[in-house]
Amino acid sequence: MVVAGIIAIAVPLYLLTRTSPQYLYVVFGPIAGSALALLVNGAYGLVRYWASKLQLIIEVPREDAVRKPIFATLNPPLLCTCPTQQTQQQAPIQEIGYLRLRVRNLGPGTADDCVFKVRFVKWPCPTGCHAPSDEYVDWQDVLWAGWEESVTIRPNDVRYVNMIMMPLQGGKACLHAPWHCANQCGSIIAWVAKQDVFMLGCTARLQDGLVPGEYVIDVQVTCRNGQKTLKGLRLRISQDWNNTDIMMA
Repeated sequence: MVVAGIIAIAVPLYLLTRTSPQYLYVVFGPIAGSALALLVNGAYGLVRYWASKLQLIIEVPREDAVRKPIFATLNPPLLCTCPTQQTQQQAPIQEIGYLRLRVRNLGPGTADDCVFKVRFVKWPCPTGCHAPSDEYVDWQDVLWAGWEESVTIRPNDVRYVNMIMMPLQGGKACLHAPWHCANQCGSIIAWVAKQDVFMLGCTARLQDGLVPGEYVIDVQVTCRNGQKTLKGLRLRISQDWNNTDIMMA
């Protein structure tokens, strides 16, 4: 049947080209041209889509030096220093521990204007006690390494983001702020690394803080041309920096 159909089509076309080749060109030329144009446009669109495709991955670095570095910070954020860390003659220098995550772009496209966000979904404190302002239950922008609000992540590029900051002294949390009802659960010793914490200081306004205990958080990297969300990370806040960590659920 197939062979018969091919013969039924091919023979008249062959005879038509022998007798009136210009007729075949007039009839089938525009059709072939349109099909070729559609094919080229489709291939171009496919290549363009592939070239702009993002593959963002959020990771918890395995190396302690990368995941939880400690930096001696000169002129740290206002009110984020340990009271006995320096004398009046010395410039304020404070050890601050940071919990970091890593973002990779494994796709061929460039991720533009990427902002990193975090929100808390589970707290170690009684309901209504941990957050007088309830700001941590919504998405909060945090700072990339280098204190940048947004970054560009090129193909095969890696960027690090500061999630949590904790003032330290001898590897221990040293700031005990007498804040609101969170003291029922413990002293606030750490903060989400938001820009206003660095600009205004840890206790410059009524805001959420972190007391010792286990938390569950969601994180998200949002770019102008793509997004990636990772849910259910476990966050442990401890007076001892060695026991403070972030891990996959």
